[in-house]
Amino acid sequence: MKRLIGLLLILLVVGYGCSRAYDWVNYQVDTPVGSNAQVVAFKVTPGEGTDSIADDLVNKGLIRDPSVFRYYLKYTGQGSNIQAGDYSLNKGMTLRQIVEALQHGRAEQVSVTLPEGYPYKLMAQQVEQAGVASAADYLAAAKDPAWASQYDFLSGRPPGADLEGYLFPSTYSLNKGATARDLVKTQLDEFGKQFPATLRAQAGQPTGVRPAESVFNIVILASMVEREVNQATDRPKVCGLYYNRLKIGMPLQVDATILYAEGVWKKSVLFEDLKINSPYNTYTNPGLPPGPIANPGADAIKACVNPDNNNYLYYFSDSKGVTHFESSFDQFRQDQAKFGVYGQ
Repeated sequence: MKRLIGLLLILLVVGYGCSRAYDWVNYQVDTPVGSNAQVVAFKVTPGEGTDSIADDLVNKGLIRDPSVFRYYLKYTGQGSNIQAGDYSLNKGMTLRQIVEALQHGRAEQVSVTLPEGYPYKLMAQQVEQAGVASAADYLAAAKDPAWASQYDFLSGRPPGADLEGYLFPSTYSLNKGATARDLVKTQLDEFGKQFPATLRAQAGQPTGVRPAESVFNIVILASMVEREVNQATDRPKVCGLYYNRLKIGMPLQVDATILYAEGVWKKSVLFEDLKINSPYNTYTNPGLPPGPIANPGADAIKACVNPDNNNYLYYFSDSKGVTHFESSFDQFRQDQAKFGVYGQ
């Protein structure tokens, strides 16, 4: 009888101990270390083991006991699901929530905004300022002829042409450590999405306004449109105007091409600027310039695939930035005197 009582006592003690241990583990798993959501940056490196991750979590005050973390991973089978990456954890998270979060790693990223209408040399400055890559590396990547074999829309350009016009402008987020070539590839991929094969095929068919055009010519026209007008509704109008001038052999007289030839970025073009000796001088050279002068966005590209059917030959932006279109030179001069000219 005494033996039976002793055995029962032992079982009761063991049971009580197991119960307390179970409660203790649950407390470690489901009770946050802190009472507030203090954010803590946490990083899991590729190939890092669970022992190291557990120690880092303890050192950063995110969990109490590394052994419980390892036990929980083994018990739930989630150890193999932890992903390398950068995390924003907080001290109000339970161990269970932390394990769940660590299964969705995201590499630290860097972002760069490349505005519509920027030439690629100006984009290079933005890339360097954002810390993505050096301007020199970006320019070198944009001049690499090897891209032509990877994208069919790059065919038809003159030999030795850079990627001016095809570096699609947008805000891009890349993994930290991405190269200039990675960014250029992302921009070319985006260009292909924004100027897809169906739209390129449409450009190759004549309309009542324009002849059948190559991708290259559309990009040249769109680059001028992007630099000359700001409103989406004005873009088809000005592209239609360019075709009107081309049909009658009138010089395009696009101020933005003068600035491109000079390699400057300013508000207005002076009379002296018009004398520059350059194939990009559309005041002295008939037809299109030899290449794009900027990198246009989707609206400008679509506007030149489907230009407006109008009889305009002249346009200008007034002192408030509003674009006016006229069919006669006399009306053009009258409106300039009436509304003023942007930048003057």
